[in-house]
Amino acid sequence: MVSPYYNASSSPPVVQGVLVNNNNNNKIYDHKHANHGIGALETDLNPNNVGGNQEEGGGDWTRGETQPRRCNDVIFAILFYAHLGVMAACAAVFGSRMYSEVAESAMNGDGGDGGRERKLGSDDSNDYYGSETVETVSEWVAESGVIAWMVESTYNLISSVSSFAASHTSSSENEGRALQEDEESNYGTTDISDMMVLLGISTLIALVVSTMALSVLIRHAQFLIKFALLFNIGATALFAIGSLFLSPFAALVGIGMFVITVYYAYVVWGRIPFAACNLETATTAVKSNLGLAFFAYSSLFVMVGWSACWMVSFVSTMYVTGGCNGQAQCENDPSEVLVFFMLLSYYWTFQVISNVIHVTVAGTVGTWWFVPSEGSSCCSNGVRDSFLRSVTTSFGSICFGSLLVAILEASKQMIKNLRESEDGGGVLLCLAECLLACLQDIMEYFNKWAFVFVGLYGYTFVESGKNVINLFKTRGWTTIITDTLANSVLGMLSVAVGLITGLVALAIAQIQGMVFGDELGASAAAFFIGFVVGMVLTSTLMTLVSSAVNTVIVCYAEAPREFQENHPKLADDMKTTWRQAWPSEFYY
Repeated sequence: MVSPYYNASSSPPVVQGVLVNNNNNNKIYDHKHANHGIGALETDLNPNNVGGNQEEGGGDWTRGETQPRRCNDVIFAILFYAHLGVMAACAAVFGSRMYSEVAESAMNGDGGDGGRERKLGSDDSNDYYGSETVETVSEWVAESGVIAWMVESTYNLISSVSSFAASHTSSSENEGRALQEDEESNYGTTDISDMMVLLGISTLIALVVSTMALSVLIRHAQFLIKFALLFNIGATALFAIGSLFLSPFAALVGIGMFVITVYYAYVVWGRIPFAACNLETATTAVKSNLGLAFFAYSSLFVMVGWSACWMVSFVSTMYVTGGCNGQAQCENDPSEVLVFFMLLSYYWTFQVISNVIHVTVAGTVGTWWFVPSEGSSCCSNGVRDSFLRSVTTSFGSICFGSLLVAILEASKQMIKNLRESEDGGGVLLCLAECLLACLQDIMEYFNKWAFVFVGLYGYTFVESGKNVINLFKTRGWTTIITDTLANSVLGMLSVAVGLITGLVALAIAQIQGMVFGDELGASAAAFFIGFVVGMVLTSTLMTLVSSAVNTVIVCYAEAPREFQENHPKLADDMKTTWRQAWPSEFYY
């Protein structure tokens, strides 16, 4: 049946502001039709019919369409920028005050009386005043793991810098002591210099090897997926054998894990070609637009910079509001409301940075899918335009979705701290933490697909979520989108590149005689530096592939005909493998 929703003049449609060439004379989608808007149901039209003889998928779905260039969910972008301003003001005002007080205390030699110095993170702070206990900031955040380390590191850094300045102010009084300090300083400088060289070499090696891993992933996706499954089986088997020598309970857990892993491999083995085809298509799109890696790697530096700024802002705010002095002796307990909002700020910004990259990848893969000429080079128009949209017109939508996850993450952290404190605990808090963790996973899963629609078409966050859910439901693909075989391979490649980089860094350190302590410590430090650099950089690059896989699934549900026209070989392979893996869900 002929649908009213077609363009009789056969003028090309527009995808994110780019004209899509129609290589044949088939009737195509009319985005300007009066009755075609957000939520329009395509009951009569099968715009995805490739060749005209494929069976209709059935049901009604919403075909995505490019939205007018406008700033969506503006209020959340404004809130995000406002909160960054507040954090910057706290760091500037409170940070300068804390630094001046800590520096003055260090120069006056306070706290050096036989171990009675009281710092953030000290275990004996409650004994300093005897029965009159004075709470410190770190006593509250000590249970928060990484955050506690960040807090203590920031305070210790300020104290160290202040002490260093104080010691060098009086160093001229003792020439021999100054000479000794100079020798120690040179030794430390040598260590730092060697470490920077090793970091640089490890970074270059990781960039080269991770880029080569993309080519390996394209050519040997099926083998890598099978290897990952077999490796998991082998690892759980070794764990099960080792658990037999520990305790009956450990043996039961180990055997259970082994059985579950084997059963999972058995169930998903037939879907390996499907996952491999998705990986091959997504990796091809990323490799064709490798400029995405620049934005992904840049986001790492942004995250590190944000962590440093947040550390200063958080510690200094807790310092001032807690009535602390130069030895971190605090008169007041930290405000839990204030701590919550500080954590919310930290998690929100991290989510926004990550999701900006995700939306950029979605827009770029969409351009590669519909208009290959605009999305098939390192610095293609698709890459640049997609990134600009993600930080301008779609930024509010990104902030909206990221805020929802950040609220759940901050709430979970607060409850975890309360549960692990001396006065906390109990079944209710444990259940609350588990519930929030589940809600966070659900929200992150929802965001993953919603942000694909944001990147492809420029919808608002709520509209994107509704449309993508409706698309998968009416296609009957709710099972397909839960397939996680691809992610296991990406994680395995990240670890593999990390190991390669670590071994190369270890060899370089041994050849060049780089020493970071004793002989064993030198070897461990060199390998650790290379491993971390390699794994982090590769994980960042593989995150692009993961986002591209999600976008490929959405685009294939939306527009398989365009894929067939623009990438025929990949389209033929995908059609075959999808039919084999999901015969009852796939109708093309």
